[in-house]
Order: sequence, then C-alpha cells, then structure tokens
Amino acid sequence: MNFFILSLLVFSCIFLSAYLFKKIFFRYLIFISQKTKWAWDDFLVNSLGKIYYFWVFLLASHISLYFLPIDGKYLQLINKILLILFIISFCLFLSRLLVSLLEFYIHQKMELAPKVTLFEIIVKVVIFFIGLILILNILNINILPFITTLGIAGLAIGLALKDTLENFFAGLHLVIAKQIRPGDFIRLENGLEGVVEDITWRTTILRQLQNNFVIIPNSKLAQNIILNYHQPESNQTLIVPLTISYRHDLKDVENLLLDFLNKFVREHPLANNEFTPAIRYTGFGDSGINLNILVQVKEPTDRFKLIHDLIRELYSYLKAHDIEIPYPIRRVYLEGQSLNK
Repeated sequence: MNFFILSLLVFSCIFLSAYLFKKIFFRYLIFISQKTKWAWDDFLVNSLGKIYYFWVFLLASHISLYFLPIDGKYLQLINKILLILFIISFCLFLSRLLVSLLEFYIHQKMELAPKVTLFEIIVKVVIFFIGLILILNILNINILPFITTLGIAGLAIGLALKDTLENFFAGLHLVIAKQIRPGDFIRLENGLEGVVEDITWRTTILRQLQNNFVIIPNSKLAQNIILNYHQPESNQTLIVPLTISYRHDLKDVENLLLDFLNKFVREHPLANNEFTPAIRYTGFGDSGINLNILVQVKEPTDRFKLIHDLIRELYSYLKAHDIEIPYPIRRVYLEGQSLNK
C-alpha cells in the first residue's frame, strides 16, 4: 500500500474516532458539569471544546508522520513544530480558562463586575511567558542568557516606562482594594463623574451620563478624592428643596406631603421603596418656610429622572390641595414719591 494513502488513512481514523468520542463523551461531560455545584468544570468543558479539534489534528499529524518515508532529521524538525504549536495552543486554552475562572471569582467573591482587563492581561502575560521559555528549551536555546538579558532589558524598560508601570500598579491597587469597581458611579474632586466601564493596565475608562468616554490614567485616579455613589450601597438619598407659604399649618402640610411621598415611592420603579420618605423643615425664608424632601433612588444614574418625575407630580398634588408655593415679591418706591401713595 502506498505510504501516503496509509498515512492519510491513519490520520482519518484518528480524526473520525476523536469526532465520535466528542459526540458521545462530551455530552456526558456537559451533563455532569451542569449537575455539579462548582463552576470550574463548566469553564473547563467550554474551553476544551474550542481547542479540541486542533489538538486532535496535531496528534493525528504526529502519528501519521511515522507512516511516511521521511528522513529522521526532518521528522524530528516537524515534530518540534507540532510540539511548539501544541504549547502555543495550550497556553491559549489555559489563559482562556483562567481568565474565565478569574472573572467568575471577581464577580461572585469580590463583588466586582466581570470586566476587569487588568487581571486578564496579567494572566496572559505570565502564561505566555512560561510558554516562551518552554519553546526556547525545545529549540535548544540556552535560556539562562535569555533570562539575564531579559532582566537587564526589564530594568531599562522599567526606567523608561516609569509612568506606565506607575499606572499599572495603581490600577492593580484600585482593583484589589475594591475602592472602585467596574459598574460603579463615581465623582472626582474636579466635578467629573461617570460610570466606571473598565480598569485596564494603564487607564480607567469612565462613561459620562452624556455617553462620552473619559480616559483617566490610573495613577491620577489613585491620587484623586473620589466620591463613590455605589459604596457602601447603590441607593442614594436625594434632597429636593421646597418652600411653602406662611399661611399654611405645618403639621397639615407635613401629613399631606408624606401621604404623597409614600404613594410615590411605592409606585415609581426607580425609587427605593424600602426607604421611608421624610420631610425636614430647615428655616424661615424671605417668602415662606423652607423644607427638604428626602427620598432614595435605587441607582445614582437615575437620580435626574426620579427628581424630574417627583417635581412634576408634586406640583400637581400641591396645586390640587391648594398648597401655595410662594415666590419673592419686591416693592419698589421711586425717589421723591410718597410711601403712603
């Protein structure tokens, strides 16, 4: 039988066997992984399914090569290439698996949003660096001079990229300390505010309410005074000022307003109905009694919408109950004109 036909048959048999194995065994693995309480087996099966056929291709190629009349020197070279491809693919598989597990852990245990690019970069750099060392070893390249050169180059790069490394470690500190998290709505000391979209190895990305991106170096953010509206909880107390006329009885006004507010927070989807609305009188104004209305919004980004709806409905309610909202009145007397006129 022709060597090439025999090699092709071996390759095809291995591939067909692997295909049938996946069809039968992988279904069982998926079924078992869905029944367990652990998450790692789900990620393992999912990651393995993406790289499975490539590994089968490498294995089938390696075995079928021995049925071909190839010189030993070239056979060894081809096998080295196949092994290098396997190492690269394994690094890719392992990085995907670890990133998925890390994102799950960050989301479940550290209560962070899944998207944290900084951790993903660290995992990939470490895994592919180890893979590079293994590949150099396969190619019979002495890794000791390489590591020494890498150390010297790392020192030079570290000095040259001082700001970049400062941003990297500042971002790492922000994530580990959980001072800010992707998904948090924050306000900086200069008045800039927005939702944290992502924390990368160099910058933090904020999405403003106007839907614009603001890119902030991590080192600058770490040195800022930050107001985090999502910590310790996302519920935010809103203070809406109001003035009522002196002619009203304050107890009656308070009861009317509380009746309205209790109904409003129960029915409005953005209001936190677990928070009891409150009225607090704050002083005697020029035109009436000043007071503050206190309600809570579930998400800080919805505060403008909630205040808008509250003012609109409250105005109609006060008007229907004949509660006067006073406005300043000024009397102007012209010089030389009698005050009694």
